[in-house]
Amino acid sequence: MLVAGVDVGNSTTEIAVARLTPGAPPDFLGVWRAATTGAKGSTACAAAVSELVARAERRLGEPVFRLLLAELDPVDTGLIELGRLEELDLARNAVVRPVSETPSGAGAAGGRLRRLGELDGEPGPEAVLAIVLDEDFEDAAAHLRTARERGHRIAGVIVQGDDAVLIGNRFDRGLPIVDEVPDAAILPSGALAALEVAVAGASVSELCDPLQLAELLRLGPDEARAARHAARAVAGRRTALVVREAGMSSPAAETIDTTVRLLFADGSAAVLDEREAPPPPGSVTALRGAAGVHEGVLDAFWCRLPEPPEDPGLRRRLQRRRALALAVLARGDSSALLETLALGTPGGVEVVCRESFAAVLGAGTTPRAGTTPFVIDIGGGTVDLHREDQAVVTAGAGELVTRICQGLLGVGRDVAERAKRHRAARVETPFVLHHEDGSRTFLGEPAPPVALAHLCVLAGGPPEPLATTLAPEVWGGLRRSAKQAVIGRNVRRAIDAAGGVPRGELVTLVGGCASDPEVIDAVAAELGDLDVAVARGNVLGRHGPRAAVAVGLVLAYAAAP
Repeated sequence: MLVAGVDVGNSTTEIAVARLTPGAPPDFLGVWRAATTGAKGSTACAAAVSELVARAERRLGEPVFRLLLAELDPVDTGLIELGRLEELDLARNAVVRPVSETPSGAGAAGGRLRRLGELDGEPGPEAVLAIVLDEDFEDAAAHLRTARERGHRIAGVIVQGDDAVLIGNRFDRGLPIVDEVPDAAILPSGALAALEVAVAGASVSELCDPLQLAELLRLGPDEARAARHAARAVAGRRTALVVREAGMSSPAAETIDTTVRLLFADGSAAVLDEREAPPPPGSVTALRGAAGVHEGVLDAFWCRLPEPPEDPGLRRRLQRRRALALAVLARGDSSALLETLALGTPGGVEVVCRESFAAVLGAGTTPRAGTTPFVIDIGGGTVDLHREDQAVVTAGAGELVTRICQGLLGVGRDVAERAKRHRAARVETPFVLHHEDGSRTFLGEPAPPVALAHLCVLAGGPPEPLATTLAPEVWGGLRRSAKQAVIGRNVRRAIDAAGGVPRGELVTLVGGCASDPEVIDAVAAELGDLDVAVARGNVLGRHGPRAAVAVGLVLAYAAAP
């Protein structure tokens, strides 16, 4: 009969299908994987499992008789923006963060927001920040020239498209003009606003100063103190725009609760301090506050976003933002998932063992490994260690690194995942790449125009541009630091909780993250003082570090009496 070991991970679901014959070892016929659908252990996961089983059955030409699963505990992974929680009410200041990397001009200015059509009337006594929406850049420049000739004092321009330089060249090259402002169409006409463009290579200096911002927005002394939230939000950026909203009240900004409260196994409680290291696994039993409510917690892990010493502007912005990468492992109930899967499986579904035990069996199929007393499974949600009859599971792994990359780059999850796994380079010319180590190489085919002058992910296809001004060397260092801070640190937490590892012992790494050479380097560096051999598993001699749990579930089931 055919059985399938099913590893439902926080990010990826894998199945290993084998034929079981009495008196013979399992004959493994294939391994398949897909993205996990829904939270780990929930009924939504059945969609991915069923799709993988159907794919295997089509390939093998016969049905899978029984599904073999492990005990499932989900991990909630996220990025808690403590700084941004403060900014939900910016004390009469609404912040717009232009994504433009090619503004025009330089300097800071304040004035009333006016659309181009409003500049046809008589000029007023106040300075104006003109808003250009879908107008052609030639028409917009001509309109601005006419308005200035009529007496309007145009202090700056806000452009919805990407025409800042084109408009500046035809109107005023020295005037601060920002473009690619997605919220331009909803900016309140007539409201006071402040705009700044820094020179190339620098960041704003006026709008990130609460008193200077207060001067530009005509705020009173009390409001100037509250403007620190808006100033914090734009610090470290080359372009910034802050709008004064008369309808917002200042006291609300001071009442937002940004704390995360921890409840411990000994009955005590404390406010999470992001500067402190997480306690050992099993110490935290519940969380409250800005991170939501989590009961039945098995482990909680957090770390701050890495800060590059070579980029003071970004470092300042990250420090003020107080972003916290947080992963929470809670006890799960997968009974509904098992019932759902059993409905379409002739031989039903069986929970065979813990994931960590299955990982040991799967890792043991690595050629030359022999016995594997220390196996560390690095997945999307957890780092799992198995030592003889002892298992330690820590929260936070590959998915938490992805969330950190999202926070650093300001991109979507899929782009952040590729940026986490692949090296990057800046496209200096259509044929020249500037790499993370400072070297330069030539492209055989010209890079797409959209990639020029951008940091790009090199994932095998054309360079994929990222919406960031980070230098390749800075981004490479941040990416590796994130892997060290999350995965390297959690491996050490697991080993310390297990009582250490003998000098000279073999530590075998499996799981999807173990296919990343930078993760191997991070773990080896973290365990350097222990003098252990860190190796990557090769399940069944052909699947690399992946599918260890799925294969191990089949082996455990076959060995059961």
